[in-house]
Amino acid sequence: MKIRKPFDLRTSLPRTRVLLVFLLLTATVILAAPSIHRVNADMAAVGPDDPYIHYVGRWDTSAPDTYRGYWAGTSFTTAFTGGSVRLRLGDAAPPAGSDLYASVDGGPFHLYKNASGIVNLTPERLIPGEHTLTVVTRNIRDVAVFKGLLLDEGAQTIPPPERRRSIEFVGDSITVGYKTPNVSIESYAWLTGERLNADHTQIAYTGICLVDGVSCNGLPPSGMSEQYFKLQPLDYAGSPDWQMDQEAPDAVVINLGTNDARAEIDGGTFRDAYARFLERLRQAYPDTELVVLLPLNGYMNEESRAAAENRHSAGDTKLHVIATDGWLSERDGDYTDTLHPSAQGNAKMASRLAEELRETLGW
Repeated sequence: MKIRKPFDLRTSLPRTRVLLVFLLLTATVILAAPSIHRVNADMAAVGPDDPYIHYVGRWDTSAPDTYRGYWAGTSFTTAFTGGSVRLRLGDAAPPAGSDLYASVDGGPFHLYKNASGIVNLTPERLIPGEHTLTVVTRNIRDVAVFKGLLLDEGAQTIPPPERRRSIEFVGDSITVGYKTPNVSIESYAWLTGERLNADHTQIAYTGICLVDGVSCNGLPPSGMSEQYFKLQPLDYAGSPDWQMDQEAPDAVVINLGTNDARAEIDGGTFRDAYARFLERLRQAYPDTELVVLLPLNGYMNEESRAAAENRHSAGDTKLHVIATDGWLSERDGDYTDTLHPSAQGNAKMASRLAEELRETLGW
């Protein structure tokens, strides 16, 4: 049959018929192929274990194909070539959510609610070249279930900009950024880290006390003096321990005591628990600068100072105390209520704290 013979369009058909056949074949291919398959065929997959993805915060990397980031303000940063980037995400299991922020090339953060599956971060293609990406968890129950990236075919990850210092912020709702519109990325903690050009993370949980064994604000009776040493936040009763032998932060800033005071925990009990917590931190991080940030509104300020003095007496020379008296004003709109700083209040607090840390730590 003729249809089975070798066939050369260029010699067997007039030029106009060649063009018509070509256009018909092209249209058939386009109409028959779902766009997602065509797009995926033109993209290169990058796994979560890529060496040029820089993780900050508490990440579970035990599964090589899926990394899970816990706590508000946990993030990763990378750089890449090409003109587009997509996230590959798994599903966060209850009680977790998966609200994530993403910023490309240092631009505004965009919120992706309940993010899962393939998330296109560049619906408008970028100018081909080198770009950066930062992804951040929004709130205390949000988990980044990260399976990797999709880049343009032929594109690749490259080393992201390096930050020379790292800082952890340990606290409660105030450190989380609770009651600000954008939560983690509007917290004084996030903003301070950015001002200092340091890697930073927020080991903080809304409503938590420092003292362990007390149910503050209806939460499970696990205080930050114990939960800090866990991979996951308070929602995970069986959380494994965080591997403290990983690279130590250059500084840990602790802002705790507000909920303890409001729960009417005995001042002596709080002081002693704080001193033990500081001792454990020093054992874990022999060379890290520890900073006791006295809570706003005077909550447990005397007891916090006494805990720091206890450690000074034990010979800890890398422990510092920073007071917050007069930093914020309810009259000026620095609070959303009488307790939690507004977005404006968080920005003011970050400005003051960054200045104090530069002076205190010589940064």
